Amino acid sequence: MALCAGIAAAPVPSIAWADPSGSDSTSSTTVHAGPADADTTSPSTGRQDTETDTSPSQSQDDAPKDEAEPEIRDRDADVDAGQADESDSTDHAVAERPSRRDETAQLAKPERRTPLLDRLRARIDHTPRDDDSTEATPPTRHLTVVRTGKAEPAAAMAPTVAEVDVPVAAVTPLQPQPLSPLGKLLQLPGHLVNTVLQIFDITRSSQGPAAPIKIAPPINDLLFAAFREVERWIGLDRTPPPQPPFPTLTYTGPTTAKTPTVAQFLNASAAAYGLGTTPGGLVPFTVNGFQMASANIMSGMAARVWVTPDNQIVIAYQGTTGGTNLLFNAFIAAAQILTDLQVIFTQTTPWAFHDALRFAERVQAAAAAQGYGADDIFVTGHSLGGWEAQYVAQQIGLAGVGFESPGMSSTVPGNGADSLFVNIETYGDPAPFMSSDLPGLQPLMPPYVPGGGTKPHYGHIVMIGDPAAMTPLLNAVTLWRTGPIRSLIFFVDFLGNFFQYHLPGIQAYHLGVVPDPGVVPWLGTARGPVNTGWGDLTITELLQAASDGGSLHRSTVAA
Repeated sequence: MALCAGIAAAPVPSIAWADPSGSDSTSSTTVHAGPADADTTSPSTGRQDTETDTSPSQSQDDAPKDEAEPEIRDRDADVDAGQADESDSTDHAVAERPSRRDETAQLAKPERRTPLLDRLRARIDHTPRDDDSTEATPPTRHLTVVRTGKAEPAAAMAPTVAEVDVPVAAVTPLQPQPLSPLGKLLQLPGHLVNTVLQIFDITRSSQGPAAPIKIAPPINDLLFAAFREVERWIGLDRTPPPQPPFPTLTYTGPTTAKTPTVAQFLNASAAAYGLGTTPGGLVPFTVNGFQMASANIMSGMAARVWVTPDNQIVIAYQGTTGGTNLLFNAFIAAAQILTDLQVIFTQTTPWAFHDALRFAERVQAAAAAQGYGADDIFVTGHSLGGWEAQYVAQQIGLAGVGFESPGMSSTVPGNGADSLFVNIETYGDPAPFMSSDLPGLQPLMPPYVPGGGTKPHYGHIVMIGDPAAMTPLLNAVTLWRTGPIRSLIFFVDFLGNFFQYHLPGIQAYHLGVVPDPGVVPWLGTARGPVNTGWGDLTITELLQAASDGGSLHRSTVAA
């Protein structure tokens, strides 16, 4: 307490607060350097952003408004700076594209309306075309243009053709900066608590101590074995009713896009649940010596930002309850549960999603200031965190991977058919089936529409696990609204299957990933097929592997 009092009395200018674990605060304050103007209205919501955003070295109100923004390099575009027209090298750069490409942007003819696969190839194919100089209107997306340190929304664009590349001068990003001594000190309590949790096998880490006695795994296995026996006794293991066809997608695009791996996305998502946890091999993305993070107990949004060994940024959004973060930030769980219910049972977009979008825009601005390109920023999350990652990808076009998230109320033209955002979903987990583009939980959910409906996913869908794991749910949902007792049976079976298949440790099993970190890694049932090696795949490699295995599904009906 004396140490904390001394720190609080120390003259550190313009520090509103610092999160001891990176995301576990009971405040809505975000610690990072934000070049965006505090008075700027959110481009996606059209309302004032009231969340405090304070840099450790400079308050937002004191941030320079007219300082020239360093040009952002584009790693993947094959642009000859020496031959580029000087008139195109302006003082601005596109901070986000609708999708990621390997080398050269491809322009489609304005009058051509391509089907799903053609548009998918057009977005990411690296082969130059003869009509690259054709004037065309980009597809409908909300781009963010960085000008003199501000993020501004670009105008909405027509939905039929590919994007226009903007040649920019190459800027080498800075190497990830370490935490400052004060930043390390503020994170120390979370690390100490997490070490104790590892001893009791609540969390695991490749860098932490191993639990001397593992009591929970056999208890977990016994409970779920008993649960499956009850399902059989009730008759939920019988042959389920026929389901409508679930169309697959054949991926024919390139696989050379440089992205983080599936394992890095999954570990970053799991780390969002841990108090003082760090994804294996990743380091914090820092601004002025503090990890860039945000937590709002009123909306339920929480996120932390990491950097991969390949110098790519991953924004990881936290799922419902916050895992072991509940020890220091229990109140945020209530807001997160309310957010879940709002998305599932209404057609509105919750406050947390808007917070997630504004935070991503701040990360874009801070990353640009450190020399990162627009294609170096990705989003991820599990459950509610995957929902928020979906929404951010939908609104500003970031690539990424979400895990076990339901469908959304908001849609955009195409809804990610040409994007590099992937939803990885597990058979048997009811959460991803709480949507209109996955068959199985109707009539609880809106009517199933292949690739669409009122609550579809954004981006592609990759299914993992055993399809037979859906049998109890498919039978239980037929009891919904047929009487109080039968509805209760469905609800209990829903919860049992949720805890059996929903947590990140189960996805790690099916993807061949060693969890690092693991949060209650023993909870659930790890059974069925293992996609060995998928954890090492990039996003485009995952699309190819899932396509070859027949587990890639289209996220939207082709135009």
